[in-house]
Amino acid sequence: MRFRDADRDEIERVLAGRHIGLLDSARGGAHERLLVGCDEDGRIRVALRLRSLPGALDGRAVRIAHLTDAFPVDGPSGADEAADLRREALRQARESGHALAIEIMKVAGESPRLQGFRALPCSEAACRTRLPVPWPKEPPWLRAGEEAPGRVPGLRPGHPGDIDDLAGIHAEEIAAQRLRVDRPRDLWDRIVPARDRSSPFWVIDRGKGVEAYVLLRTEGPTLRWCEHGARRGSEELLADLFWCALGWGRARGLQRIEGWRLPEILTVEPLYPTSDRQRKTDVVMLMPLDPSAPFPDLAREGDCCLWELDGFRDDPPPGAPSAG
Repeated sequence: MRFRDADRDEIERVLAGRHIGLLDSARGGAHERLLVGCDEDGRIRVALRLRSLPGALDGRAVRIAHLTDAFPVDGPSGADEAADLRREALRQARESGHALAIEIMKVAGESPRLQGFRALPCSEAACRTRLPVPWPKEPPWLRAGEEAPGRVPGLRPGHPGDIDDLAGIHAEEIAAQRLRVDRPRDLWDRIVPARDRSSPFWVIDRGKGVEAYVLLRTEGPTLRWCEHGARRGSEELLADLFWCALGWGRARGLQRIEGWRLPEILTVEPLYPTSDRQRKTDVVMLMPLDPSAPFPDLAREGDCCLWELDGFRDDPPPGAPSAG
């Protein structure tokens, strides 16, 4: 099998237009590729997306390679072809100076294709939008069945003009992590305009710029808590944003709020009953690409949190099963 980068027409065909905006952007062209494996007749048999991410490990700037699942293209392909493509992707990442590789395992458990990778500590949290009895800490407007506009000082919909504030809050949020992925400004420029009525984006701005934000998304009966952030000293505002999300979900008949991370303030007080558990899907797997490098000892999730809006919870292209 021969390996090469897909051209634009092949990207459009293989990914059915799903990721064209990213792969054709200035950042996408330089930092994300569709790597394909072809047979002797030049037909694409299997493909995967290979992303190059800026980040840091223990204070040292590193490049991180993110490999997505390989998937068949022109007809069925076997596990061997997918494994060959993954090995080639890892080889290219290593030779181009990447220090680490990340894959997201869809279901927790051992997988032969992830040999050499280890799972990072990663959890998820969830809560019901309605409890069997009224919860005493809910604000009066929420208990009365009202929504948040006009009830929470400074609450408003977010907009692209808030990106600088959000980027600063997020950078402050992850600065202390031993392993982190740094989010470039142009990725923010795609995340924020993509919000719609089913993907609420709220900020709290009491006249001195954004102090806290939340990005949500509706997924069936669930309201997905994608990301939050607050300036240092304003963490209590995340409770207001949670009440806003709870009211919004109730008004639309949604049953649960789920996310990789919910605000810590929910469990510290506790503010509202939530359940936390080790993640059983979308498990983060890490591997040093230098065979002589020690594996980073990352025992605490707080040392290595990844955020799904950085592209770690992408769905595969429509109709494309895993190739092994």
